Amino acid sequence: MALPSSGRTDRLPAPHLDRLEAMSANGFGCFEWDPATGRFTLDACGLEVFDLRPDEYDGMAHSLSPRIPADEVARLLDLVEDIAAGRGDSYSSYFRVRRRDGSIRWTHTQGQVLRDPDGGGARVVGVVRDATRELAHSAMRLTAEEEWQRQEAALREVARALADALTVDDVVAVLTGERSMHRLGAQGITLGVLDQGRMRLVGAVGKVNVRIREVHRARLTEPWPLNDVVRSGEAAFFTSRPAFLRRYPDLAEQLTDSSATAAAFLPLTAQGRPIGALALVYEGRRVFSSEDRTLLTTLASAIAQSLQRAMLVDQSREIAAGLQNAMLPRRLPTLTGGVLAVRYRTARVGTWIGGDWYDAVQLVDGSVGVAIGDVQGHDTEAAAVMGQLRIAMTAYAAEGHSVQSVLKRASGFLTELHADRFATCLYAQVSLATGAVRAASAGHLPPMVRHADGTVEQIEVAGGPPLGLPAEWGPPLYPRTTFHLAPGDSLLLYSDGLVERPGEDLDQGLDRLAEVLAAGPARPAALADHLRDTLGERLEAEDDAALLILHRDGP
Repeated sequence: MALPSSGRTDRLPAPHLDRLEAMSANGFGCFEWDPATGRFTLDACGLEVFDLRPDEYDGMAHSLSPRIPADEVARLLDLVEDIAAGRGDSYSSYFRVRRRDGSIRWTHTQGQVLRDPDGGGARVVGVVRDATRELAHSAMRLTAEEEWQRQEAALREVARALADALTVDDVVAVLTGERSMHRLGAQGITLGVLDQGRMRLVGAVGKVNVRIREVHRARLTEPWPLNDVVRSGEAAFFTSRPAFLRRYPDLAEQLTDSSATAAAFLPLTAQGRPIGALALVYEGRRVFSSEDRTLLTTLASAIAQSLQRAMLVDQSREIAAGLQNAMLPRRLPTLTGGVLAVRYRTARVGTWIGGDWYDAVQLVDGSVGVAIGDVQGHDTEAAAVMGQLRIAMTAYAAEGHSVQSVLKRASGFLTELHADRFATCLYAQVSLATGAVRAASAGHLPPMVRHADGTVEQIEVAGGPPLGLPAEWGPPLYPRTTFHLAPGDSLLLYSDGLVERPGEDLDQGLDRLAEVLAAGPARPAALADHLRDTLGERLEAEDDAALLILHRDGP
């Protein structure tokens, strides 16, 4: 359908006029374009789409250029080339139009190529219309989809971080960290766990958080948002302060300085059992879409699974630590002329129970026997073997045997247990009156002495084989090494968990220990804390660690 070059429609047949009127009523403008001459005829509705008055337009295609941004012109010229080259007979395209006030309007054009029967020429007829609303709706949908994808990706990142959380503290660190707050878009996060009929808050962060964090251990019957969602098992979403205060009027005073505009309270349920609740508080948010609620419910499920696993690990580690501590000596002897300090740290990975131990015993000749050791393995059997071996060694030492004999007898005892375990050990007898030290080693790390002037010396003790090797290997020999503790010196015995790190050479760990020992305070208890806190509390610690310090009093 072609338009007269004048743009008039009164000469067209009635069916065509009816069609044009219907199209015009729906905002469709009609055009006819002759690419050969550049003639581009628009009807009144078409001129309106380009925001042109009839007296402003001369009917030529190039006159539309001021209304079309340059990048859009280039794209339309590509269409012209395709038509001229015969690569297409129809097209449909969205492009932008700049109105007279400078604003941008999205338009849509659709055209059909009409070719002469002899194939010599071609013209294009079609329609053009305002597509701003249509594309605005599509842009909104696109924005919503992008936001959905962003939130989904953020929740996946949080879920991956939760998968690596081993303890409740790890879960809290993941949820209350700045990265998680950014991922979740929340300005306040509070996590509570059920503990003997009460809601115990274990983590809270954020400047706009509802001050439920002040109730650190509330009865589950009290009317608090976290309690309510746990009791009901259903999430609660608030998008206005009046609605929240109608439900919780007692919190009005606590919200006076809060800029929160929305909050989500999510029950945490694992295997059908409630274990806690999560609060997410937002600033500026006014709505939770159905997609938002689905994502947050999914997040709550992932948190609940991770939290349940972490709580079981914490319980197991508490039991393991209790068993381990029960195997260690309950008290150490009070010495004349010296002071003892001991520290022990359980492994921080999984529920490992180590076989590290220490002990000290007052000997009949007035000296003191000190020992440090490590039974092979990280399980309950290792702890049990450690307890039996420690008691046996203490008995042999109390009988007055030499350092060589104590280790030899302990090795035989471990062999007779048929536990298929070996152990390393270092045993020393120290005369605090004279400072004389006699030591023997069963494959254990060398002791260190911190002198009164702060310098550190590593003592090379002649070593024998670990305790508990098969009897057919022959009787073990444990040579004695002697050295001297001056007044004010401190003797350090330690297990490998204090110095070894995965992928690192042992000498590096020993050098590090010597540096930390030299930099520590003089008092034995403070020095023991310094060593434990500096070397024994690293997050990647995979082995337990024990240390014993024997300090000889100064003049």
